[in-house]
Amino acid sequence: MGKEIQVKITYSKGIHTRVAAMIVQKCQELMKKYQCRLFIRRERDNSVIPGNSMLALVSMKITEGEIIYVFSDQDRTEEAVEAFAAFLGGSFQLEQCNLDEIDNIIQHNTLASEKVFDSIVNGLIVVDHNNVISVFNKAAERITGITAKEALGKEANDIIDNSKLYEVLETGIEQIAFKQRIGSSTIVTNRTPIIADGKIIGAVATFQDISELESLSSELRSVQDLQQRFQHILENVDDAICMLDRNGVITYVNPAYERIMKIQQEEVVNKHIREVSPTGIRMQVLKEKTPQYGKIIRKENGTEIIANVSPIIIDGEMNGVVSLSKEITEIKRLAEKIEELSAKTKYLQEELSKKHEINKSFDIIVGKSGVLLEALSIASKASETDATVLIRGESGTGKELVAKGIHYASSRKNRPFIRVNCSAIPHNLLESELFGYEKGAFTGAIKQKLGKFELADEGTIFLDEIGDMDKEMQAKLLRVLQERELERIGGTKTIPISVRVIAATNRNLEEMVEQGTFRSDLYYRLNVIPVMLPPLRLRKGDIPIIVEHFIHKICSKYGISQKRISKEALACMEAYDWPGNVRELENIIERGLTLTRDEMITVGDLPTYIGIEKGEAGFRETAVTIGEDGDKIPTLEEVEKSLLALALKKHKSFHRAGKALGINHKTVAAKARKYNLI
Repeated sequence: MGKEIQVKITYSKGIHTRVAAMIVQKCQELMKKYQCRLFIRRERDNSVIPGNSMLALVSMKITEGEIIYVFSDQDRTEEAVEAFAAFLGGSFQLEQCNLDEIDNIIQHNTLASEKVFDSIVNGLIVVDHNNVISVFNKAAERITGITAKEALGKEANDIIDNSKLYEVLETGIEQIAFKQRIGSSTIVTNRTPIIADGKIIGAVATFQDISELESLSSELRSVQDLQQRFQHILENVDDAICMLDRNGVITYVNPAYERIMKIQQEEVVNKHIREVSPTGIRMQVLKEKTPQYGKIIRKENGTEIIANVSPIIIDGEMNGVVSLSKEITEIKRLAEKIEELSAKTKYLQEELSKKHEINKSFDIIVGKSGVLLEALSIASKASETDATVLIRGESGTGKELVAKGIHYASSRKNRPFIRVNCSAIPHNLLESELFGYEKGAFTGAIKQKLGKFELADEGTIFLDEIGDMDKEMQAKLLRVLQERELERIGGTKTIPISVRVIAATNRNLEEMVEQGTFRSDLYYRLNVIPVMLPPLRLRKGDIPIIVEHFIHKICSKYGISQKRISKEALACMEAYDWPGNVRELENIIERGLTLTRDEMITVGDLPTYIGIEKGEAGFRETAVTIGEDGDKIPTLEEVEKSLLALALKKHKSFHRAGKALGINHKTVAAKARKYNLI
């Protein structure tokens, strides 16, 4: 840093707006002449500002007699610093300056201030000493529903009901965090006097619309109330309830468990299940991840119980185990069996009723399993309203098909359905893609472009992979969802929109909210009606009808004769876990139909990882050694089996193994089945 010079302000009125403009003009002149940057430091609080910043100079409110320092951040700039210091210590005569240039600086600063006011999210109203409104920003227009044109120049009491700015003008006492109603909105207001030279010359009010926060608070209270009710139910039911976490540690037992099992909570909670019941049903379910129902058990203490034990599956993953047990007698045992059969009957009736409740627009989704029908039933009900829907599910489960089903079953079915893949569009282009831009908004914007939201007006917009949207874009999307209006990039006009929003993701949004990578307020705004689509591995009973559907669809697409699938190939498909879900299954069927020259898809037409991984053992390796000196010579079949097993082990594919052995892949598959190698 170069030389620093102390200056005492001698001008009687201090540095007010016109003087600040003169200083900025002089600073700019010196910076240009000496090719340096000049700064002002106030002695009272050591605050530093650029000498050419009009807004910063006015904000410092430097008065007569104050000490300031002038310096440059570069060496060998003493002449510039001395000239600037001499000017600041002068009398600021107007004839020293170019009046037009000063007026331009003041006008520029005024416009900048107005821009700042209009960019503030909170409402801002400023009145003079007569309570007449002089500033009324855009947020104030939005919250009050009153335009600036209607408000400016009018008394605040005539424009705003229950305005208390006159009280601030009379008393000079600020009013902080006052809650009041304006129209249908609840707002919180801060009112502060504007004081200059010891006199009240006006007042300013800033206010925020907290209607959304109050709504979220009400929802939170509802969730807490539901949690308390659930806890009350657990504590008062007659069933013995025990919960394990994913590691097998007991996390909860209710009072009924203590009573029936004749054991205290402290003796089992936080212990692993193997310490409490190493060979029991809970341990079995923890290992096998399959439920056990209606199991009758005699405990060591002589108590006979009937138990239902189930794995807790969340998003397709094992998260723990829960057991429900009852004390029984012989009569109770029969009653429980009757009740179980009745429950099954009721369940089947409910599943049938769900099928009837689903709108025909969802017929494009193939399947009849209970978990799928439940999801489609929720989606069908969601189509009857304009509420926001969040579709959850792994990749390939058909989220877009469900979104289309909701749209075409709704009252907006004759309007546009617009799909946006948030992960496929770079973050810096997503805003213009969603909200559009005006001509000249940025380099390359040679003409106006409508965004996806405008294209979807009166219809539906489907925001796929919403979990991949960055937080800055999340905030802008939230504003559009809340206000039901948008502004194109580079535009000043607010455009109202009426769009039904459906979002989808395969990510864990709750975890992202906890980690701070996804906004909680946007999550609650989107998650009004959640639809959970099950992965294919949880509805394997649907695989035969899905396979039949795709065979018919693909054969029709390519104009080939209708084909079938062998029982063995179908069994392999049902044994496979389908990480790519229905999309992967469709690709496999298309592959099989393309490769086969027969009227049936066989195991040999499937990829290796499906065709040869059925069961637990895979290939059973065999080895045959040709004997010498009287040893037994192997049969031709033994040699063929050995060669076939080695070729399959090495090449991992019917096609490649057949090529190595000089035979076709169908012969390899047939012989592998013959020798029980698959």
